[in-house]
Amino acid sequence: NRHIMPDEIDLRDIFRVLKKWRKIIMLITAVAVLASGVNSYFVLAPVYEARSLLMVTMATDNQRSVASGDDLENVVSTMSRLPQMTLNTYVEQLKSEALMDRVIQQLGIGEHGFSARGLAGMISAQAIRDSNIIELKVQHTNPVLAADVANNISSEYLELLSENNQEQMTRSMEFFIEQKEENDKELQAALQKLKDFNAQPRGVQFLEKEFDNITNDLSNYQSQLDMAMIEMKQLQAGVSRLVQNMQDTPRTITINKQETETGYISTSEELNPVYVSLSERLHEREAALAEKEAQIEAMLAVTERLKGDLNVIQAELSDKKIQQDQLVNEVNRLEETSDLLAQKATQTQIAKSIDLGSSSVLVVSAATVPSSPIKPNKKLNMAVALVLGLMAAVGLAFLLEFMDNTIKDAGDVERYLGVSVIKRKNGKVGL
Repeated sequence: NRHIMPDEIDLRDIFRVLKKWRKIIMLITAVAVLASGVNSYFVLAPVYEARSLLMVTMATDNQRSVASGDDLENVVSTMSRLPQMTLNTYVEQLKSEALMDRVIQQLGIGEHGFSARGLAGMISAQAIRDSNIIELKVQHTNPVLAADVANNISSEYLELLSENNQEQMTRSMEFFIEQKEENDKELQAALQKLKDFNAQPRGVQFLEKEFDNITNDLSNYQSQLDMAMIEMKQLQAGVSRLVQNMQDTPRTITINKQETETGYISTSEELNPVYVSLSERLHEREAALAEKEAQIEAMLAVTERLKGDLNVIQAELSDKKIQQDQLVNEVNRLEETSDLLAQKATQTQIAKSIDLGSSSVLVVSAATVPSSPIKPNKKLNMAVALVLGLMAAVGLAFLLEFMDNTIKDAGDVERYLGVSVIKRKNGKVGL
């Protein structure tokens, strides 16, 4: 039958189990430590670590704001700007397979079985917190190779940055030149269109001149009309006054004549000279008034005709000016675009000549050949094996104790069956 286990485990039972299986525990622990020591000293190859430090001088903040707006200058400036990279971007590029291929080719280790992915597995790069320093580590069993790989990664990375910058700036410059050529064609077409428009028979300049002439004529006629109106009012007032005077003046007068010979006095009526004079003056004023009224009527007709012509020319001139302004604005826009593209092409040419690698990343500490391996840590491995072996042995001891169903002595009888044991002198055991 299986053991009848007690509800609570006594600390003395634990020590009893450990004491009972102490040989197995010691044996398993010793074997684990021995195996770890053999593996660390004789099996595992020592691994060396070469370390170099790179300082980034052109890293940007991850939260760098982008220029707002989508106008042409912002778009073109973006294409002509040097690449803006964060510190993490530099770190990731240091572990890229493209860079690993360059290092393998430079060192000539491809024939020894090194691949880009395998070489990347030897490398770790991280940015040191609160600084612009990147720590590059290379681990390998060959200390010289580890140092060579670390130094070649640094140098090849600087060249790769410069090559990528030149390639990008070359594409941008070619784009600017191509766009400028197309823009210049559009500019020439716009200039020719503006020239043809201005060469029309009734162009803007012609209409402006005609508009000014008609405006001057209208102004002159308006001034003459105002003077004529004043003169007409004066004539009308003179006519009214003469009519009133004629009404107050008798048309005829009585003249008494005495004959000399006979002494006879005769009476006769004759036209009043004053009345006649007033009548003549009235006829003159009425004739002048009629002429002035005819003149005013003619001037009013001319004025109305000039106003009509002025409205027609003004409408035509306004339409022509709108068309001309559109053509001029298009020419100005194309000229500004051409100047901007030429300026950005020049800036891009300058940016292309910049050695981005040496100007953005500096090697502040080159890798040296490590003198001692970083792993395996023999003492640490043996200490870990000691702890793990001891834990495994103790666990095995308790498992064996649990699986053991036999009763071996009087203590087992009292512990599991709860029956007292009477011992006799002859050494036999009985209930």
